Amino acid sequence: MEIRKLVNKSLISDLWETERLIIRDANLLDVDRLQEIYRQSENTEGWTRDSELTNDYILNGVDKGNLPPNGIKEFYKIQLMTRKASSEIIGFIEFYHGYPDKEVLYIATLLFCEDYRNNHYGQEVINSLCEQALELGFYQVRLGVSLKNWLGIYFWNKLGFDTILKFQGDKVLAKNSFALLELGKNL
Repeated sequence: MEIRKLVNKSLISDLWETERLIIRDANLLDVDRLQEIYRQSENTEGWTRDSELTNDYILNGVDKGNLPPNGIKEFYKIQLMTRKASSEIIGFIEFYHGYPDKEVLYIATLLFCEDYRNNHYGQEVINSLCEQALELGFYQVRLGVSLKNWLGIYFWNKLGFDTILKFQGDKVLAKNSFALLELGKNL
């Protein structure tokens, strides 16, 4: 029980706001809409390997957590984003507290439905998330971005994720090759 108290003390809030958005923990009632947004991402060049897109990704996240190696569900969150003006769900963010080190917040996914991309919502969410992470004692935020996802690399670099911490991927460049950069931002 003592460990659980420590875990809850250092997690990003279940409900928080930015200037234009309300962000809250996702639940089973949100799965269909978030899965729809997730499936829209397959149109984003290089976002992920096509074979990795699954029909139950969001359900698994809400139910069990999409966890890193040796991950614990209590450290994982998948949160949806709604516009304050309309209460419409426009995206979600998925992150893990304490991977690969306990003082690191790892962003696994940030996705918006197609109609709300390029409206600075992502910048708004990430800036607020980083502020919260710093207040909670995290020293760094990390994420992975596909090397083919030029818009993603540009977006993250613009927000200060400019340190390459790791590279992993296929050794040979081909049409279906996949490579991932792990980027970091010190808080």
